[in-house]
Amino acid sequence: MKLPHPAAQLAGCCWLPRLAAKTRVFLQGEMPLSYRIAFGSRRGIDGYFLRHFRLEMRKVVSAVKHAENDAALVAWFLQQPGVSPQTIAAWNEFAPRLGAKGHPAYATRQIVKWFLYPKSILHPVGSLFEMIVQDEDLGDGHTPGH
Repeated sequence: MKLPHPAAQLAGCCWLPRLAAKTRVFLQGEMPLSYRIAFGSRRGIDGYFLRHFRLEMRKVVSAVKHAENDAALVAWFLQQPGVSPQTIAAWNEFAPRLGAKGHPAYATRQIVKWFLYPKSILHPVGSLFEMIVQDEDLGDGHTPGH
């Protein structure tokens, strides 16, 4: 399963293309167990994303399901009450630091590395984004935003 880089952007917002891609895989019934465990989890990046933008996972799933393409999903996302240029900018600054020492989700990163991200045990990383990039061999680059 190939997913977008965590820092890839849609509507100028990181994580949105990855969440949309994961949701599509989920809707197709092809999501591996290790991804289902974290999908929409309040403790993971999905949960932080949902809280930050005041979204509900069921509404995101519905929006992805009914969006004909990324442009339609962007239109839906930008119409949500918790989404603005300011909240997107704040998220783009906040999200890559999730799991870093002194930042939210640090304890979560220390726990999940043992069963979801074992590469980070031998080769420590500094955040949840870095953990995902390492685990999925995504390298340093990412798809430019739309």
